[in-house]
Amino acid sequence: MKAAVVGGGPAGCAAAYTLRKHGHEVVLFEAQDGVGGRTSQVLKDGFSLGSGALFLMGGIYPRTNAILKELGRYQELVAWDAETEVIDADGQRYSAKFDQVMSFLRMPVLTWRDKLRIATGVAAQLVRPGPKLCFDGAELAKYDGGENLESWSRRVLGERGTNYITVPYMGFLYAVPMSWLSPALFHAVVKQFYRLALSVPPKGVGQVCDWLVEGSPGLDLRLSTPVDKITQDGAGYTVTAGGERHPVDAVIVAPEPGVAADLLVDLVEPESTKKLRDCMYSDYAHVQLCYKRNPWPDHRASVALPANMERDWGACVLLSKRHPSAVPEGGEAVGVYFYTPPLERMSDEDIVNSARNAVLEVYGPGPEPDFVELFHYRRGLSIANPGHYGTLDSLHAEMPPGVYLAGDYFAHAGVEAPIFSGELAANRLIQAH
Repeated sequence: MKAAVVGGGPAGCAAAYTLRKHGHEVVLFEAQDGVGGRTSQVLKDGFSLGSGALFLMGGIYPRTNAILKELGRYQELVAWDAETEVIDADGQRYSAKFDQVMSFLRMPVLTWRDKLRIATGVAAQLVRPGPKLCFDGAELAKYDGGENLESWSRRVLGERGTNYITVPYMGFLYAVPMSWLSPALFHAVVKQFYRLALSVPPKGVGQVCDWLVEGSPGLDLRLSTPVDKITQDGAGYTVTAGGERHPVDAVIVAPEPGVAADLLVDLVEPESTKKLRDCMYSDYAHVQLCYKRNPWPDHRASVALPANMERDWGACVLLSKRHPSAVPEGGEAVGVYFYTPPLERMSDEDIVNSARNAVLEVYGPGPEPDFVELFHYRRGLSIANPGHYGTLDSLHAEMPPGVYLAGDYFAHAGVEAPIFSGELAANRLIQAH
Protein backbone atom coordinates (compact mmCIF):
# COMPACT_ATOMS: atom_id res chain seq x y z
CA MET A 1 0.00 0.00 0.00
CA LYS A 2 1.16 3.54 -0.76
CA ALA A 3 -0.06 6.34 1.50
CA ALA A 4 0.36 10.09 1.53
CA VAL A 5 0.67 11.98 4.81
CA VAL A 6 -0.02 15.71 4.69
CA GLY A 7 1.73 17.72 7.40
CA GLY A 8 5.10 17.16 9.10
CA GLY A 9 4.20 18.10 12.66
CA PRO A 10 4.05 15.45 15.41
CA ALA A 11 0.77 14.03 14.06
CA GLY A 12 2.03 13.57 10.52
CA CYS A 13 5.44 12.28 11.61
CA ALA A 14 3.84 9.77 14.00
CA ALA A 15 1.51 8.58 11.22
CA ALA A 16 4.38 8.22 8.74
CA TYR A 17 6.52 6.38 11.30
CA THR A 18 3.70 3.93 12.10
CA LEU A 19 3.00 3.20 8.44
CA ARG A 20 6.69 2.66 7.63
CA LYS A 21 7.06 0.40 10.68
CA HIS A 22 4.45 -1.86 9.08
CA GLY A 23 6.22 -1.82 5.72
CA HIS A 24 3.97 0.53 3.77
CA GLU A 25 5.22 3.02 1.18
CA VAL A 26 4.82 6.59 2.48
CA VAL A 27 5.31 10.07 1.05
CA LEU A 28 5.21 12.82 3.68
CA PHE A 29 4.47 16.37 2.52
CA GLU A 30 5.50 19.35 4.68
CA ALA A 31 5.02 22.98 3.63
CA GLN A 32 7.94 24.29 5.72
CA ASP A 33 11.63 23.57 5.23
CA GLY A 34 11.75 21.19 8.19
CA VAL A 35 9.51 18.93 10.23
CA GLY A 36 8.20 19.81 13.67
CA GLY A 37 5.36 22.27 13.12
CA ARG A 38 4.69 24.20 16.33
CA THR A 39 7.23 22.06 18.18
CA SER A 40 10.22 23.05 16.02
CA GLN A 41 13.39 24.64 17.38
CA VAL A 42 14.96 27.93 16.29
CA LEU A 43 18.77 28.00 16.53
CA LYS A 44 20.33 31.44 17.04
CA ASP A 45 23.68 32.57 18.50
CA GLY A 46 24.16 29.36 20.45
CA PHE A 47 20.57 29.27 21.79
CA SER A 48 18.01 26.59 20.89
CA LEU A 49 14.63 28.25 21.25
CA GLY A 50 11.44 26.22 21.24
CA SER A 51 8.89 27.77 18.92
CA GLY A 52 6.02 26.23 20.87
CA ALA A 53 5.94 23.08 22.99
CA LEU A 54 8.03 23.19 26.18
CA PHE A 55 8.17 19.66 27.58
CA LEU A 56 6.89 16.09 27.64
CA MET A 57 4.69 15.06 30.56
CA GLY A 58 5.84 11.58 31.51
CA GLY A 59 3.25 8.92 32.28
CA ILE A 60 0.30 10.89 30.91
CA TYR A 61 2.04 10.71 27.48
CA PRO A 62 1.92 6.90 27.08
CA ARG A 63 2.04 6.73 23.28
CA THR A 64 4.86 9.27 22.98
CA ASN A 65 6.84 7.31 25.57
CA ALA A 66 6.15 3.99 23.85
CA ILE A 67 7.33 5.28 20.47
CA LEU A 68 10.45 6.88 21.95
CA LYS A 69 11.26 3.53 23.59
CA GLU A 70 10.76 1.77 20.24
CA LEU A 71 13.17 4.25 18.69
CA GLY A 72 15.72 3.73 21.46
CA ARG A 73 15.52 7.42 22.40
CA TYR A 74 13.62 7.37 25.66
CA GLN A 75 16.74 7.22 27.83
CA GLU A 76 18.04 10.40 26.16
CA LEU A 77 15.28 12.54 27.67
CA VAL A 78 16.48 15.16 30.15
CA ALA A 79 14.43 15.30 33.37
CA TRP A 80 13.07 18.66 34.54
CA ASP A 81 12.17 19.15 38.20
CA ALA A 82 9.98 22.21 37.45
CA GLU A 83 10.50 23.97 40.77
CA THR A 84 7.67 26.52 40.75
CA GLU A 85 6.79 29.86 42.31
CA VAL A 86 3.14 30.88 42.39
CA ILE A 87 3.00 34.68 42.56
CA ASP A 88 0.04 36.37 44.20
CA ALA A 89 -1.53 39.64 43.04
CA ASP A 90 0.42 41.48 45.78
CA GLY A 91 3.72 39.83 44.81
CA GLN A 92 3.75 37.22 47.58
CA ARG A 93 5.40 33.98 46.41
CA TYR A 94 4.61 30.37 47.25
CA SER A 95 6.66 27.28 46.37
CA ALA A 96 5.37 24.18 44.59
CA LYS A 97 6.44 21.70 41.93
CA PHE A 98 4.58 21.76 38.63
CA ASP A 99 4.86 17.99 38.13
CA GLN A 100 3.52 17.29 41.63
CA VAL A 101 0.00 18.71 41.64
CA MET A 102 -0.57 17.94 45.31
CA SER A 103 2.50 20.01 46.25
CA PHE A 104 0.33 23.07 45.61
CA LEU A 105 -1.61 22.11 48.75
CA ARG A 106 1.43 23.02 50.85
CA MET A 107 1.13 26.70 49.96
CA PRO A 108 0.42 28.62 53.20
CA VAL A 109 -2.09 30.87 51.44
CA LEU A 110 -4.49 27.91 51.54
CA THR A 111 -6.32 27.50 54.85
CA TRP A 112 -7.01 24.09 56.32
CA ARG A 113 -10.61 24.47 55.12
CA ASP A 114 -9.35 25.16 51.59
CA LYS A 115 -7.09 22.13 51.74
CA LEU A 116 -9.86 19.90 53.03
CA ARG A 117 -12.20 21.01 50.25
CA ILE A 118 -9.52 20.52 47.58
CA ALA A 119 -8.47 17.12 48.93
CA THR A 120 -12.12 16.02 49.10
CA GLY A 121 -12.74 17.21 45.54
CA VAL A 122 -9.65 15.44 44.21
CA ALA A 123 -10.51 12.25 46.09
CA ALA A 124 -14.03 12.28 44.65
CA GLN A 125 -12.56 12.71 41.17
CA LEU A 126 -10.22 9.76 41.70
CA VAL A 127 -13.04 7.34 42.50
CA ARG A 128 -15.46 8.70 39.89
CA PRO A 129 -15.41 7.17 36.37
CA GLY A 130 -13.39 9.30 33.98
CA PRO A 131 -11.14 9.30 30.93
CA LYS A 132 -8.49 6.58 30.99
CA LEU A 133 -6.20 8.52 28.64
CA CYS A 134 -5.66 12.27 28.86
CA PHE A 135 -5.36 12.83 25.11
CA ASP A 136 -7.82 10.37 23.58
CA GLY A 137 -10.55 12.55 22.10
CA ALA A 138 -13.08 9.72 22.02
CA GLU A 139 -12.50 9.01 25.72
CA LEU A 140 -12.66 12.69 26.65
CA ALA A 141 -15.92 13.09 24.72
CA LYS A 142 -17.63 10.58 27.05
CA TYR A 143 -16.98 12.81 30.05
CA ASP A 144 -17.54 16.23 28.48
CA GLY A 145 -20.92 17.10 29.95
CA GLY A 146 -21.08 20.73 28.80
CA GLU A 147 -19.86 22.42 32.00
CA ASN A 148 -16.80 24.66 31.65
CA LEU A 149 -13.62 24.24 33.68
CA GLU A 150 -14.01 27.44 35.69
CA SER A 151 -17.51 26.52 36.82
CA TRP A 152 -16.43 22.97 37.68
CA SER A 153 -13.30 24.08 39.55
CA ARG A 154 -15.04 26.72 41.67
CA ARG A 155 -17.79 24.23 42.51
CA VAL A 156 -15.45 21.34 43.36
CA LEU A 157 -12.17 22.93 44.51
CA GLY A 158 -13.49 26.26 45.76
CA GLU A 159 -12.36 29.84 45.11
CA ARG A 160 -8.82 29.49 46.38
CA GLY A 161 -8.37 26.03 44.92
CA THR A 162 -9.27 27.52 41.55
CA ASN A 163 -7.05 30.60 41.91
CA TYR A 164 -3.99 28.82 43.29
CA ILE A 165 -4.14 25.46 41.51
CA THR A 166 -6.41 25.37 38.45
CA VAL A 167 -5.60 28.86 37.11
CA PRO A 168 -1.79 28.70 37.37
CA TYR A 169 -1.69 25.09 36.19
CA MET A 170 -4.04 25.21 33.22
CA GLY A 171 -3.23 28.84 32.47
CA PHE A 172 0.38 27.84 31.85
CA LEU A 173 -0.61 24.89 29.67
CA TYR A 174 -3.34 26.52 27.58
CA ALA A 175 -3.16 30.31 28.10
CA VAL A 176 -6.93 30.92 27.97
CA PRO A 177 -9.61 31.66 30.59
CA MET A 178 -10.86 28.57 32.37
CA SER A 179 -14.39 29.39 31.19
CA TRP A 180 -13.27 28.64 27.62
CA LEU A 181 -12.30 25.04 28.40
CA SER A 182 -14.05 21.75 28.92
CA PRO A 183 -13.04 20.19 32.26
CA ALA A 184 -12.59 16.72 30.73
CA LEU A 185 -8.83 16.98 30.23
CA PHE A 186 -8.27 18.43 33.72
CA HIS A 187 -10.35 15.56 35.12
CA ALA A 188 -8.04 13.10 33.36
CA VAL A 189 -4.90 14.88 34.62
CA VAL A 190 -6.24 14.89 38.20
CA LYS A 191 -6.94 11.15 38.00
CA GLN A 192 -3.39 10.47 36.78
CA PHE A 193 -1.41 13.23 38.51
CA TYR A 194 0.90 10.65 40.09
CA ARG A 195 2.18 9.76 36.60
CA LEU A 196 3.43 13.26 35.82
CA ALA A 197 7.18 13.57 35.23
CA LEU A 198 8.49 16.37 33.03
CA SER A 199 11.31 15.92 30.55
CA VAL A 200 12.78 17.42 27.37
CA PRO A 201 14.72 15.83 24.48
CA PRO A 202 18.37 16.96 24.50
CA LYS A 203 17.85 19.30 21.53
CA GLY A 204 14.35 20.45 22.49
CA VAL A 205 10.85 19.13 21.91
CA GLY A 206 11.19 19.56 18.14
CA GLN A 207 13.68 16.69 18.19
CA VAL A 208 10.79 14.25 18.64
CA CYS A 209 9.76 14.79 15.00
CA ASP A 210 13.38 14.46 13.86
CA TRP A 211 13.61 11.13 15.68
CA LEU A 212 10.38 9.91 14.08
CA VAL A 213 11.69 10.71 10.61
CA GLU A 214 15.11 9.18 11.35
CA GLY A 215 13.30 6.07 12.58
CA SER A 216 11.36 5.73 9.32
CA PRO A 217 13.91 4.44 6.77
CA GLY A 218 12.58 4.56 3.24
CA LEU A 219 10.26 7.47 3.99
CA ASP A 220 9.83 9.80 1.00
CA LEU A 221 9.99 13.18 2.76
CA ARG A 222 9.04 16.21 0.67
CA LEU A 223 9.94 19.43 2.51
CA SER A 224 8.90 22.91 1.30
CA THR A 225 6.12 21.13 -0.59
CA PRO A 226 2.64 22.33 0.40
CA VAL A 227 -0.22 20.17 -0.85
CA ASP A 228 -2.51 22.04 -3.22
CA LYS A 229 -5.25 19.50 -3.73
CA ILE A 230 -6.48 16.00 -2.91
CA THR A 231 -8.79 14.37 -5.45
CA GLN A 232 -10.43 10.97 -5.58
CA ASP A 233 -9.06 8.77 -8.35
CA GLY A 234 -11.01 5.54 -8.69
CA ALA A 235 -10.43 3.50 -5.55
CA GLY A 236 -7.52 5.73 -4.53
CA TYR A 237 -6.52 9.39 -4.43
CA THR A 238 -4.24 11.83 -6.20
CA VAL A 239 -2.29 14.34 -4.15
CA THR A 240 -1.15 17.41 -6.07
CA ALA A 241 1.90 19.07 -4.51
CA GLY A 242 4.95 20.93 -5.79
CA GLY A 243 3.65 20.83 -9.34
CA GLU A 244 3.46 17.03 -9.30
CA ARG A 245 0.64 14.53 -9.05
CA HIS A 246 1.08 11.61 -6.66
CA PRO A 247 -1.32 8.66 -6.97
CA VAL A 248 -1.80 6.88 -3.62
CA ASP A 249 -4.10 4.32 -2.06
CA ALA A 250 -4.92 6.42 1.02
CA VAL A 251 -4.27 9.80 2.64
CA ILE A 252 -3.73 10.91 6.23
CA VAL A 253 -4.51 14.61 6.53
CA ALA A 254 -2.60 16.08 9.48
CA PRO A 255 -2.19 19.87 9.16
CA GLU A 256 -4.12 22.38 11.28
CA PRO A 257 -7.90 22.05 10.81
CA GLY A 258 -8.44 25.06 8.53
CA VAL A 259 -5.91 23.70 6.04
CA ALA A 260 -7.45 20.24 6.37
CA ALA A 261 -10.87 21.72 5.57
CA ASP A 262 -9.55 23.37 2.40
CA LEU A 263 -8.01 20.09 1.21
CA LEU A 264 -11.14 18.05 1.93
CA VAL A 265 -13.72 20.47 0.56
CA ASP A 266 -14.46 18.34 -2.54
CA LEU A 267 -14.36 15.04 -0.66
CA VAL A 268 -16.65 15.49 2.34
CA GLU A 269 -19.97 17.11 3.19
CA PRO A 270 -20.01 20.86 4.02
CA GLU A 271 -20.99 20.02 7.61
CA SER A 272 -17.67 18.22 8.05
CA THR A 273 -15.52 21.06 6.76
CA LYS A 274 -17.54 23.44 8.95
CA LYS A 275 -16.60 21.42 12.03
CA LEU A 276 -12.95 21.78 11.07
CA ARG A 277 -13.22 25.50 10.35
CA ASP A 278 -15.10 26.10 13.60
CA CYS A 279 -12.39 24.40 15.65
CA MET A 280 -11.16 27.11 18.02
CA TYR A 281 -7.52 28.12 18.27
CA SER A 282 -6.08 30.76 20.54
CA ASP A 283 -3.98 33.75 19.64
CA TYR A 284 -0.71 32.68 21.25
CA ALA A 285 2.56 34.47 21.96
CA HIS A 286 5.74 33.95 23.90
CA VAL A 287 8.96 35.91 24.10
CA GLN A 288 12.47 34.57 24.67
CA LEU A 289 14.86 37.06 26.28
CA CYS A 290 18.36 35.69 25.77
CA TYR A 291 21.47 36.46 27.83
CA LYS A 292 24.91 35.07 27.00
CA ARG A 293 25.80 35.58 30.67
CA ASN A 294 23.20 34.45 33.22
CA PRO A 295 22.02 37.45 35.30
CA TRP A 296 20.28 35.27 37.95
CA PRO A 297 22.41 32.12 38.46
CA ASP A 298 21.13 31.62 42.02
CA HIS A 299 17.40 31.88 41.32
CA ARG A 300 15.98 28.59 42.60
CA ALA A 301 12.63 28.18 40.84
CA SER A 302 12.56 27.48 37.14
CA VAL A 303 8.87 28.39 36.65
CA ALA A 304 6.91 31.42 37.87
CA LEU A 305 3.11 31.33 37.58
CA PRO A 306 0.62 34.05 38.53
CA ALA A 307 -2.21 33.01 40.87
CA ASN A 308 -4.79 34.83 38.75
CA MET A 309 -5.25 36.10 35.20
CA GLU A 310 -4.83 39.78 36.03
CA ARG A 311 -1.39 39.97 34.40
CA ASP A 312 -0.76 39.77 30.65
CA TRP A 313 1.57 36.81 31.08
CA GLY A 314 0.83 33.33 32.39
CA ALA A 315 4.32 31.91 32.95
CA CYS A 316 7.99 32.81 33.12
CA VAL A 317 10.43 29.95 32.58
CA LEU A 318 14.21 29.86 33.06
CA LEU A 319 15.12 27.76 30.04
CA SER A 320 18.57 26.72 31.31
CA LYS A 321 16.82 24.84 34.13
CA ARG A 322 14.19 23.33 31.85
CA HIS A 323 16.60 22.31 29.08
CA PRO A 324 20.31 22.92 29.84
CA SER A 325 21.48 22.67 26.23
CA ALA A 326 18.94 25.34 25.21
CA VAL A 327 21.49 28.01 26.14
CA PRO A 328 25.25 28.39 25.69
CA GLU A 329 27.40 27.57 28.72
CA GLY A 330 26.96 30.26 31.37
CA GLY A 331 23.99 31.78 29.56
CA GLU A 332 20.27 32.03 30.25
CA ALA A 333 17.05 32.51 28.33
CA VAL A 334 13.76 33.52 29.93
CA GLY A 335 10.60 32.40 28.20
CA VAL A 336 7.61 34.62 28.94
CA TYR A 337 4.31 33.01 27.91
CA PHE A 338 1.21 35.16 27.46
CA TYR A 339 -2.47 34.71 28.15
CA THR A 340 -4.63 34.94 25.05
CA PRO A 341 -7.21 37.68 25.93
CA PRO A 342 -4.70 40.56 26.37
CA LEU A 343 -3.09 39.81 22.99
CA GLU A 344 -6.12 41.22 21.19
CA ARG A 345 -5.12 44.75 22.26
CA MET A 346 -1.33 44.30 22.15
CA SER A 347 1.08 45.01 19.30
CA ASP A 348 4.23 42.91 18.97
CA GLU A 349 6.14 45.79 20.56
CA ASP A 350 3.68 45.78 23.47
CA ILE A 351 4.20 42.03 23.93
CA VAL A 352 7.99 42.39 24.08
CA ASN A 353 7.77 45.31 26.51
CA SER A 354 5.38 43.38 28.73
CA ALA A 355 7.81 40.43 28.69
CA ARG A 356 10.61 42.72 29.85
CA ASN A 357 8.42 43.96 32.70
CA ALA A 358 7.54 40.39 33.67
CA VAL A 359 11.23 39.48 33.87
CA LEU A 360 11.87 42.52 36.06
CA GLU A 361 8.98 41.58 38.36
CA VAL A 362 9.92 37.91 38.69
CA TYR A 363 13.72 37.96 38.69
CA GLY A 364 14.64 41.54 39.57
CA PRO A 365 16.90 44.02 37.73
CA GLY A 366 19.19 42.66 35.05
CA PRO A 367 21.17 43.80 32.04
CA GLU A 368 19.76 44.35 28.58
CA PRO A 369 19.30 40.93 26.91
CA ASP A 370 21.67 40.11 24.09
CA PHE A 371 18.67 39.57 21.88
CA VAL A 372 14.91 39.04 22.09
CA GLU A 373 12.92 36.56 20.01
CA LEU A 374 9.14 36.82 19.67
CA PHE A 375 6.93 33.91 18.61
CA HIS A 376 3.38 35.01 17.84
CA TYR A 377 0.77 32.75 16.27
CA ARG A 378 -2.71 33.96 15.41
CA ARG A 379 -3.74 30.30 15.53
CA GLY A 380 -1.50 28.85 18.19
CA LEU A 381 -3.10 26.43 20.67
CA SER A 382 -6.24 24.40 20.09
CA ILE A 383 -9.06 25.23 22.50
CA ALA A 384 -11.21 22.36 23.73
CA ASN A 385 -14.35 24.22 24.75
CA PRO A 386 -17.35 22.32 26.17
CA GLY A 387 -18.67 19.96 23.49
CA HIS A 388 -15.42 20.09 21.49
CA TYR A 389 -14.40 16.47 21.91
CA GLY A 390 -17.64 14.94 20.71
CA THR A 391 -17.87 17.26 17.71
CA LEU A 392 -14.33 16.60 16.55
CA ASP A 393 -14.44 12.87 17.24
CA SER A 394 -17.53 12.56 15.04
CA LEU A 395 -15.42 13.63 12.05
CA HIS A 396 -13.71 10.25 11.80
CA ALA A 397 -16.92 8.57 10.67
CA GLU A 398 -17.56 11.33 8.11
CA MET A 399 -14.39 10.76 6.06
CA PRO A 400 -14.57 8.82 2.79
CA PRO A 401 -12.86 5.40 2.69
CA GLY A 402 -9.10 5.86 2.53
CA VAL A 403 -9.01 9.33 4.14
CA TYR A 404 -8.05 9.77 7.79
CA LEU A 405 -7.63 12.83 9.98
CA ALA A 406 -5.02 13.54 12.66
CA GLY A 407 -3.95 16.57 14.67
CA ASP A 408 -3.65 18.14 18.10
CA TYR A 409 -7.22 19.45 17.87
CA PHE A 410 -8.69 15.99 18.41
CA ALA A 411 -7.81 16.24 22.09
CA HIS A 412 -5.88 19.34 23.12
CA ALA A 413 -2.57 21.11 22.55
CA GLY A 414 0.42 19.07 23.77
CA VAL A 415 2.74 16.64 22.00
CA GLU A 416 0.83 13.53 23.08
CA ALA A 417 -2.41 14.68 21.41
CA PRO A 418 -1.03 14.83 17.83
CA ILE A 419 1.19 11.77 18.28
CA PHE A 420 -1.74 9.75 19.64
CA SER A 421 -4.02 10.86 16.80
CA GLY A 422 -1.36 10.32 14.13
CA GLU A 423 -0.61 6.80 15.27
CA LEU A 424 -4.35 6.09 15.60
CA ALA A 425 -5.02 7.32 12.04
CA ALA A 426 -2.22 5.12 10.67
CA ASN A 427 -3.49 2.06 12.54
CA ARG A 428 -7.02 2.63 11.28
CA LEU A 429 -5.70 2.88 7.74
CA ILE A 430 -3.67 -0.33 8.14
CA GLN A 431 -6.67 -2.21 9.56
CA ALA A 432 -8.91 -1.01 6.70
CA HIS A 433 -6.43 -2.14 4.03
